[in-house]
Amino acid sequence: MKKSILVAACLLALSACSNESQTSTSTQPTETPTSAVTSVSSQQESYIVGTDASYPPFDFKDEQGQIAGFDVDLLNAIAQNQGFSVNFVSQARSGLFDSLGSGEFQILAACLGMRPERLEKSEMSEPYAFAPNVIMGKEGGTAKTLTDLKDKKVGVQQGSHSQDSLKHAGVSNIVPFPSVYAAYTAFIRGEVDYVAGDAGVLSYHHSHHDTNAASATDIPKVYTSVYDPNEDVRIAFAVQKGNTELIGKINAGLKALKADGTYDKIYTKWFGDDNSLRVPEKK
Repeated sequence: MKKSILVAACLLALSACSNESQTSTSTQPTETPTSAVTSVSSQQESYIVGTDASYPPFDFKDEQGQIAGFDVDLLNAIAQNQGFSVNFVSQARSGLFDSLGSGEFQILAACLGMRPERLEKSEMSEPYAFAPNVIMGKEGGTAKTLTDLKDKKVGVQQGSHSQDSLKHAGVSNIVPFPSVYAAYTAFIRGEVDYVAGDAGVLSYHHSHHDTNAASATDIPKVYTSVYDPNEDVRIAFAVQKGNTELIGKINAGLKALKADGTYDKIYTKWFGDDNSLRVPEKK
């Protein structure tokens, strides 16, 4: 009898340890990288958000290695408003929509243009900013459009919209890099003649260029030119095709943030008084 009681007691102890272990494994985000931190309860839905953390000021890793940026602050504030939580994970831009389709991510937030092929395979939110694509050249350069680059060496991010645009324009000497920053620095060093990519990201890199490794005179003056004025440059969040409930929450949250002034505060934090990236309000 004593032996039976001892066995039962051991089993109860093991069960208690198991339950304690499960409870201590949080299903909520381990990263709270922005000022708009979501208050989490066990009843809240939690979503994994795919991003490309090489796209400042939209998405990047800060000095502590946390994913930060305009997209991150905005989606965290939307989540807080709508009662869900989010956890950001970075991967290569070229694989984001495949990972969304497979269910690895439930939301994408990565300065994503509302291109037709993306709208066909996902639900995209109302646009929350503009992201025009530009050619960046050194002062005195003459390239303004993609056709002006046909005999030039041009740096781009691998798998980006600009890379596709250059190919379609017949530009043959395209040099892909793993990030916009890598393409930009190759341009600054003179390894490529021009760099093409998102205007906000290229502008951010140039204004934050590391002057410790070179004197100010070594940093060239540059210009940018929007290479396709007719391009749809709206950016939006994306979820799996058919998930109208989640995209509805995101849209409702975005609308609420614009109404209460939170959107304006987040926008100003990252872009200051440059209103060129704002989407005009519907009348």
